[in-house]
Amino acid sequence: MINIRPHHLLCMRAYIGNGYSEEFKIEMEKVIKELKVYNEFLKSDNLNNYIKKVNIVFNTDSLCEKCPNKLCENKCASQEKVSLIDEKMIKYFSIKEGIQNYIDLENQVYNKINEEIFDDICKECEWYNMIDCKKYILKV
Repeated sequence: MINIRPHHLLCMRAYIGNGYSEEFKIEMEKVIKELKVYNEFLKSDNLNNYIKKVNIVFNTDSLCEKCPNKLCENKCASQEKVSLIDEKMIKYFSIKEGIQNYIDLENQVYNKINEEIFDDICKECEWYNMIDCKKYILKV
């Protein structure tokens, strides 16, 4: 099962191939591909036969496994910053820890997010000024 920390729900949508290391990029792309295949499957008539579950965690997740900033289990070099971003995601979108339907999570976030919320959540992220995440997340 894929473990996802709250703010990575946004990062995965805005990901364009940049990363901290080649290993990180490979892991990120693997997870995104699995969830993208799932999203394509949702457009088919077989929705009732397959519901993708993910485990929402409030610490390091599947995407963090190959990140060079991961210091140890459940701790990264940017712990304070990413925890703050996760806390904002939890607050804005009422995200709960535990196993959930991925499409429900996406709807929970992307039906409510707007530019003001996006800026508040993401303004401290190092990628904020390097990639036009807003374009991918808000589709502006």
